[in-house]
Amino acid sequence: MRVRSGVFAAYVLIVLMAASLLSGCSFGAPASIPGTAEPPPIVLVVASDLFLVGSPRVPFVLFDGNKPFAGAESIEVTAYELNGATSTPGWSGEATSYTDYEPPYWVVYPQLPHAGYWGLGATIHLSDGGLTTGEFVIEAVDRSDSPGIGDRPPASHNRTLNTEPDIRRLSSDAEPDPELYQLTVADALDSELPTVVTFATPGYCTSQLCAPVVNTVKAAAEKLRGKANFIHIEVYKTFEPLVYADEMQEWRLTSEPWTFVIDEQGVITGRLGGPVSLSELAQALPPDLVP
Repeated sequence: MRVRSGVFAAYVLIVLMAASLLSGCSFGAPASIPGTAEPPPIVLVVASDLFLVGSPRVPFVLFDGNKPFAGAESIEVTAYELNGATSTPGWSGEATSYTDYEPPYWVVYPQLPHAGYWGLGATIHLSDGGLTTGEFVIEAVDRSDSPGIGDRPPASHNRTLNTEPDIRRLSSDAEPDPELYQLTVADALDSELPTVVTFATPGYCTSQLCAPVVNTVKAAAEKLRGKANFIHIEVYKTFEPLVYADEMQEWRLTSEPWTFVIDEQGVITGRLGGPVSLSELAQALPPDLVP
């Protein structure tokens, strides 16, 4: 199994395949906006890599050079179907920002009615009153091998501190929280409590985006202790050499990080790829659970 560690590499292939489309159109967004100064070199980076037909969650981050850009006030996004040398505009809507994460990120739920490549063009309203634009390409697919919303997850017997007392073998996190390594997924599904399972490798993440996911889960576990189960499954079962965890194959995951929210009945109600802030995770949990 080849797992793409981190999210930056996820769309290299898509960008290459869509290069001819990008050279012929800009998703309908103007190259420059009349009456504005030269826009800063802001780049939009998609922060996940699996988007199902329908209204998928699409997280993205703004970068100015190699640094996250936090100077956007609001972002309007339009989805464009890429057809050969042309692009057809479709859904439009506003993105939601999550600033309680480092780096801050944005999320949009575009309506993508069928499989194929879609351009997402963004009009970015800057905090200083200026405007600029950006764009990126995603691929919508009809199905996923990994469990999705409405599915029952695998009842994994992942390693815990009961089976592996050395927490450094269970996690690459610099400061692992023992509470995240107490339960197997099988145990959690039998508990009749909501469960959050996150697949991530904080110590071996190759981007700035994925390592903080475990920090989010740790913070949520502290706030909701006794009300929900929280489990971190490390992507690797050994670190020297790096060997993928059996659960990555069991859940059919080919990238990371992924965070799953499972209800009391053992059904997945949330599947969040890439960055997940505490406020976004709270929105995915049952409303009566979050104070």
